[in-house]
Amino acid sequence: MIEVNAVPGAREQIRSLALSGDTFDQPADELKELQLEAARETFTAHRERVPLLRTRATETGVDEITGLDDLVSLLFSHTSYKSYPVSLITAGRWDRLLRWYTTVSAVEPGDVDMDGVRDIDEWTDRITAAGHRPYITSGTSGKVSFLNCDASDLSFLHDILENLTCWPDPLPAKPTRRGYLLAPASGPMRSIDGFRWHADVFAQPGETRLLTEDPMRVSELMSSALLRRRIAEGAATPQEISSFETVSESRERELGAAMAEIVDDIAAHRDEPLLIAGMNNQQFTLIQALRARGVADGSLHPDTLVLSGGGNKGRALPDDYQQQLTAFYDGVRRVRSYGMTELQGSCLACEQGNYHVPPWVIPLVLDEPGEKLLNPGHGVVEGRFAFLDVSLEGRWGGLISGDRVFVDFSPCACGRPGPAVLPDIRRYGDLGGDDKITCAATLDSYVRGMIHG
Repeated sequence: MIEVNAVPGAREQIRSLALSGDTFDQPADELKELQLEAARETFTAHRERVPLLRTRATETGVDEITGLDDLVSLLFSHTSYKSYPVSLITAGRWDRLLRWYTTVSAVEPGDVDMDGVRDIDEWTDRITAAGHRPYITSGTSGKVSFLNCDASDLSFLHDILENLTCWPDPLPAKPTRRGYLLAPASGPMRSIDGFRWHADVFAQPGETRLLTEDPMRVSELMSSALLRRRIAEGAATPQEISSFETVSESRERELGAAMAEIVDDIAAHRDEPLLIAGMNNQQFTLIQALRARGVADGSLHPDTLVLSGGGNKGRALPDDYQQQLTAFYDGVRRVRSYGMTELQGSCLACEQGNYHVPPWVIPLVLDEPGEKLLNPGHGVVEGRFAFLDVSLEGRWGGLISGDRVFVDFSPCACGRPGPAVLPDIRRYGDLGGDDKITCAATLDSYVRGMIHG
């Protein structure tokens, strides 16, 4: 029985469910009550720490959370975490960029030393040195999102990893595998940290191979995306294009050689338990190369653990890439989930293939413009996926995504209570554009005022 008024508070009770062994089996009505109390606690705590939320609450007149409808006007657009002017980076205005960051994060400007910062990578490092972790998400616009986590958020992610990997049949936390991480050595991306943490828990010490020993640099990611956009718009100079192509070809050769070594090593050790972690595009490249080496679908050791993700933005992969990954990795342990960097953990797939929403995430299904809550008491509803993640300490966890989803609020066929996200997930960008989220422009104007005011 969940006791709403017990000590510790509702948020801490919900976070503790990651360790409980029955994370997704909580009675639905009792969990809803606990989640609403946790939403109140979260709003109270973050309203004083996150200026953008405080401004939003004042402008909308929301003083307290009495029901889920109150949360809708407090949600940030998924673009809010990259609402900074890019000129702050190109002009090296690191103090101003930090000021923007502190409007959307639970970070005080005086806590971070900006003296002598030379580029965006050093700026990110300084925030990390101050006890925070600014995870980034890449994009095609030339800007990245900066999503703040604090030490307790990182600790909670570790708890999820050690207790829920491969749920509903979680793996024991034993370092028994030969590891392959199709990723850089380090970098402020949650996927990179997650792969390394999985290797620490599930791979043999000293038996993990990386795609590259170089760190991921935010500056390179952003400059590459900006130039790609300029090329697509026809604004890039011939010299810029030539230089870009030279660097890209050199990098592709380097990574191609590293991938070939990994392919050879996996082929030689296919009969041993392995850990293979990488984004979907790297995973697809890997399985094509392994097939060419004669490694048949379904032939890897059954205790092999595979981590993948990343979607198919830009249609860089064939439409059936998921089916091909499933066929090649048939018989191994795979993490099957639906999620995004903005969430702590992910919605994990049950035996029926439905993605169960973790208890620390309150799902809020909105209409396409992102204005009206559609959550039913029972049954399936279609809409824009939004949520409040009550586990987060480093930032406000209320967000409107760009995803069109079907969510079933009834008990799942697997026997567990809902809600669960059904497998048919698309982007609203494919159906008319994300500019229909009406709160996005408003929030961006708040941020601009806070930076320059």
